[in-house]
Amino acid sequence: MVALTGPGVRRALLLPGGGARLLAPLACGGEVVTVAGFVLEGVGARMEWAALAMALEDGVVLLALEPLGWRGSGGARMETRLVGTGDRLQVLCRRDTAVPAGPTLWRREAWTDTLAWTVPAGLVDAPVRAPLVGTRQHVVAGWRRAAAAVVSSSPSAVPPALLSDLGQTGIEARAAPSAIKSDASSGKAMASPWTHQGPSPWTLNI
Repeated sequence: MVALTGPGVRRALLLPGGGARLLAPLACGGEVVTVAGFVLEGVGARMEWAALAMALEDGVVLLALEPLGWRGSGGARMETRLVGTGDRLQVLCRRDTAVPAGPTLWRREAWTDTLAWTVPAGLVDAPVRAPLVGTRQHVVAGWRRAAAAVVSSSPSAVPPALLSDLGQTGIEARAAPSAIKSDASSGKAMASPWTHQGPSPWTLNI
């Protein structure tokens, strides 16, 4: 496990240690939300996730967990780009998937999952419509529901056993983390203690 912490923080956020790294921060709800990526491994499965968190007076609080990506056998993949909206009240999770459907055919899906800022809950899922059964979006929605349950029950730590809680449904063997793309809500660099560009008081400690 690694600890996301900083100066004066009384309680750190614990994350699985595999591939943990700080990504770009996001502005949402008048707050700066940090994004930390980490890798979870299971039997024949390897996924990269993002923990969205915020520093409060009593410690770092986990707001949401989002799957960032995977790569499977035969070139199957999912990639996620996290983007803040102009009103800074939502985080958009823009996903692209591609799964081989034949020697020269690919089944592709693209959709956006939305996290909305609410008080006092923080970031909550705000689906436009239910995903169709049998689609990759439906599989990812199952992962996200399991992750949301973890956030509700354990806001100060992400258990390494999260992947087993997902049932590994739809995760292909020999999967590996996807390339990560993460944006702030504007093209400008935000001044934030969460940034991983250059010196920062916020750290991931083993």
